[in-house]
Amino acid sequence: MGYTAQPFAVDLDKVRQVIGSNDLTLLEKVKSSGLYYNYASQSEDCDFAEILQDLIVRYIKPADRKEAGGVFGLFKSKPTSGLNPQFAHQYGYALLVICDTLGTFLSPGGDIFYAGNFWKEANELFKSKGITIDLDRMWQTEKLFDIPDIADFPVISHYSKQEISYLLTKLNEIEIDEKKADSKNDNFDELQELLKTFRDGLQICKDKNVEWVSFLH
Repeated sequence: MGYTAQPFAVDLDKVRQVIGSNDLTLLEKVKSSGLYYNYASQSEDCDFAEILQDLIVRYIKPADRKEAGGVFGLFKSKPTSGLNPQFAHQYGYALLVICDTLGTFLSPGGDIFYAGNFWKEANELFKSKGITIDLDRMWQTEKLFDIPDIADFPVISHYSKQEISYLLTKLNEIEIDEKKADSKNDNFDELQELLKTFRDGLQICKDKNVEWVSFLH
């Protein structure tokens, strides 16, 4: 089974602000996202529209959470966000669609960030050039959003603005063959395509002054 990362150039703070915003206009906009139908049609264990409603409308912000008391005030339960841990992975995919709405999808041309041989070759190249951050960051789960912990996929991670600047400086020192990175070229090279797409995506993030957020699954 293969795994692919879907990255976005997006403002992390703006995505976080969507959660619990009760912004119904944005909710409808998210439902018209280019990637919404894809994940809604694959959601078999729940109603994906309801998952979005949970995040945008029903989520309880930390300041508004209250303990639920038992009989005579005993055995109080901890305040919760109102999100169901059973659907943790679906909240992850809903956040992917929100990132698609608020940001820029960095690999719309296909499964470029496929965790296969070319991914490994890119990492080996980075290591040989002394680059201390590689593609495997996208395998490292980060607690970027206040949702229940996801047991498996999607793996949500990011490159910070500082890391983006560092990677761009290093990648610009590597000679990337632009012609071989073109899939229409007879000498097409998937490694060159991966390197170019990574570099160009990081440049978009820097130009927009936002983070690189990825969802690997």
